[in-house]
Amino acid sequence: MSSLGFQAVYQLANQDDRIACERVFLPDTRQKGRPNSGANKIAGLETGLLLDQFDMILFSISFENDFLNLARMLRAAGIPLRSSHRNHIHPLVAAGGVACFLNPEPIAPFMDLFLLGEAECLLTPFFDLFQKVTGAATKKNAKVELLEIIESKVKGTYVPARHDPILYTVHRTDESSTKIQPHRIQKAPQENGSLSHINGSNQGASNRIPVQYVSDLSDTRTTTAVMTSNTAFKDTFLIEILKGCPNGCRFCTAGFIYRPPRVYPTDTILSALDEAAKKTDRVGLVSSAILDHPDINNICRYGRQKGLTLSFSSLRADKLDDEVISGLAKSNVKTATIAPEAGSSRMRKIINKKMSRDQILHAARALVDKGILNIRLYFMIGLPFETRQDVQAIVDLTLDIKSVFLETSRKKKKIGTITLSINPFIPKPATPFQWCAMMEIPELKKRVDIIRQGLKKEPNVVLHFESLRQARTHALLSLGDRKAADLIEQALDQGWNRAMKSDPEYCHQVIYAPKNTQNTAHLPWDVLYHPISSDFLRKELHRAQAEKHSVSCPMKPCTECGICMPSVVR
Repeated sequence: MSSLGFQAVYQLANQDDRIACERVFLPDTRQKGRPNSGANKIAGLETGLLLDQFDMILFSISFENDFLNLARMLRAAGIPLRSSHRNHIHPLVAAGGVACFLNPEPIAPFMDLFLLGEAECLLTPFFDLFQKVTGAATKKNAKVELLEIIESKVKGTYVPARHDPILYTVHRTDESSTKIQPHRIQKAPQENGSLSHINGSNQGASNRIPVQYVSDLSDTRTTTAVMTSNTAFKDTFLIEILKGCPNGCRFCTAGFIYRPPRVYPTDTILSALDEAAKKTDRVGLVSSAILDHPDINNICRYGRQKGLTLSFSSLRADKLDDEVISGLAKSNVKTATIAPEAGSSRMRKIINKKMSRDQILHAARALVDKGILNIRLYFMIGLPFETRQDVQAIVDLTLDIKSVFLETSRKKKKIGTITLSINPFIPKPATPFQWCAMMEIPELKKRVDIIRQGLKKEPNVVLHFESLRQARTHALLSLGDRKAADLIEQALDQGWNRAMKSDPEYCHQVIYAPKNTQNTAHLPWDVLYHPISSDFLRKELHRAQAEKHSVSCPMKPCTECGICMPSVVR
């Protein structure tokens, strides 16, 4: 419910008099760690209408781990999981959200339709056409005809049944022991946006699907639509202030799929703060790069004048200034989050994290000096080209931060806590590291031990490690092709460990095998067309190997990545 994307869809849909959009949530369907039979039907929150009675079900998916929850919800509602098993009597099942427009393929067999991109520019043309062509809904072929028309008329819509997939080649050790055939890399999308026809099964589906983005935010506002205490951000009014991120960290999708970053006008944000002040005293400013908004200080000052407590998702140490820190302190912020991501300067060059050790230490000192006594640090392990010495550097940097932290805290006569959140690197589509492999669990465990041993005796330092097994599952869902849907379905009944053990060769190929970076090799998500070119991503991967920073997006037209002036670069 805290997802702004989810709330944006809910708000936009209900602004249309033709549509009654209800919220539906997955109840607790686990018993002893396994899904139950789903005997209790799922219903809409507003009217109690059963899920299988709606005309359409639209899933908003921000995180790949929710792919399994999508399957759980359909099963609990008594709706056939696979699109091929549903007909005209069932609701149309669609999905959107950033997880889908990174790589929709792991759940493609379950979906009738994907809406790929930002809801603000997708929903109105989609709803307009949906209403026009649903008059023949009782015909047995109505669903096929409806989907064909929608995909041909509405940009950003993707009907998986009309496209052959791009599949991994899986090298199996014992072909006779399995009924699953090796997968082939099919002839795949070309970089100019055309999709070569593969076989006779999908005449008419000849283009890559262009992911849709709002080009101008002057008439757009993305804020909380429904306030509730039953969310991760209790009674907090969320306001998006910037889409995307200019910094281009090579592991992160936000710096590539949303290029160029787009800034909400200051007047729009101030108006949202006015609305927030009528409902609550707590506001969360949302963006991957909050401090890159050119008017952030004025926005914060206005919020404080309205009596609002402002919180930020995370802060860049290299962009913190006294005014921002003072504003946080005046808002009674108790904990600030900084994301160095890597301990050594070498690794920060590799991942294009443009902040120095001195900047990180200065930020820690300045935060504590202003009374923000608790600091949360985000790090990753298992990054491409990382060594164990780089992991030891996480320990060393933390100890340096703690030294500064204690020195400044003593002046305050209060000592807070340094909390480390440490996550395994998971390759993401549409980033320079999309071709890289996840590090295998035995080596990740050794790197976890380096950090534990180095910091376990340090008072006021708290360590949180993401589950390595959950990270492995996350990698499968991030990078998988349509074969991953079989494992999702199996995991519904048997759990992820058994599901992944049923096809270890496939899982190893997807998660742990480096991908071919040649122009002629394609990845499952290449059925989509993002503005960022694969050539630019390859260039960034090569710069990572060379341990070189790249410039940040200037947030205005340039020739660097080829999006603003493609004829110059491509």
